[in-house]
Amino acid sequence: MKLEYAVFILLIYILLVLLGIWFYDLRRKQKRWQEPVQLPLLNEREKRRKLNELLEPFGFAYDGRQDIFYSRTDSWQRKYGYGRIYDEGAALLNMILDCEPIYFEYDGKRWMIEFWKGQYGITTGGEVGIYYLPKGNPAEELLLPEPIYQCVEDEDTLRIKTALWKNGKQLYYRRGYHWWLTGFVLGEFSKPKELEMDIEITLKDAEMRDAFLKGLYEAGYQREELNALGNTVWIHFSKPHTKQPFTRTRLLSAVKQYENKRNCRLYRRVTKDYANTYDKLRVLVVRMPKLYQKLERLGKSRFVSGEERHEEV
Repeated sequence: MKLEYAVFILLIYILLVLLGIWFYDLRRKQKRWQEPVQLPLLNEREKRRKLNELLEPFGFAYDGRQDIFYSRTDSWQRKYGYGRIYDEGAALLNMILDCEPIYFEYDGKRWMIEFWKGQYGITTGGEVGIYYLPKGNPAEELLLPEPIYQCVEDEDTLRIKTALWKNGKQLYYRRGYHWWLTGFVLGEFSKPKELEMDIEITLKDAEMRDAFLKGLYEAGYQREELNALGNTVWIHFSKPHTKQPFTRTRLLSAVKQYENKRNCRLYRRVTKDYANTYDKLRVLVVRMPKLYQKLERLGKSRFVSGEERHEEV
């Protein structure tokens, strides 16, 4: 009995020591967060230019009017194509997403137009990507179950418009001819079910429009979720109809979303005294470099694996 009591006291002591270390570390970090950070004297235009210079190696640009990040048409991700395997790896990289691949046949090729919405680490965002398998593609000939689709060339980009909504509030609006139209809101935490995306895609001709509509119906979309006029199709993307990645289990999603929510709160707390996104990122590098490194994985880090890159802001 005395031995059990001694072990109990020892465990309580160890717990108190660990709690003391945790509180000390937290107070030390909070003190560092309150220390002023020397920022360069730049006007708003110069800050936007510097921010876009920073984002260019990652394939992204900044929209100051909406305060969002978006993918460039010449982003390096274009050379990697896309396939189901990337969706399967997303949850492991803190990307808890609704994925909706739509497959169809057109011009002798197999096409895939995919929609995404959800939480990308410490950003909330949405995407529309356009991909295809070339004629005579070896993966297609071998009947591989999960081939890697190529990103379309410039002549096959389509006019796309998207509006991402969270609980009835619009987060952003994007439009343009693109192969991968995206938008990401930094520091915003969302559950995928809170998000809805209105998508407008203008196809190349009536044949492609009909093939795409057929793919949507085969995926499970109902007529009330779609609309078409001419070669343009409108889709309301709310709850996905297609089978979701098997890695997006309830347990893994809960664990990753807990981390994402915590990191979003940390970002807002650390940068709350700064209005400009460029200033916020400079402050983040100084006060929480590990959190900044997570931001470097913005959007499509699931394209490739490898060492994290760190750029000086």
